[in-house]
Amino acid sequence: MEILNWIEIIAVVTGTLLPAPLLSSAKMKQRFVGFIIMILGNICAFTAQYAAGLEILSMACIFWIVMSVRGIWSNKNFKTEGSY
Repeated sequence: MEILNWIEIIAVVTGTLLPAPLLSSAKMKQRFVGFIIMILGNICAFTAQYAAGLEILSMACIFWIVMSVRGIWSNKNFKTEGSY
């Protein structure tokens, strides 16, 4: 396997499989970790897609990186009701 194949596998795992349950969590720390993992996965996906010559599709990864940063920024002061 080439390095590009490994980057694609890392992109799938860290871009979708790992952050999905973390992003839906009520705990802010888990959501923060989910957003960070999603950013890492989208950076890997951007690298793999750009190397494959898919410039237009790779711009979607930049969009999701920006949305992940926005998610971190908008939830930085989030408080859950009934938390102890």
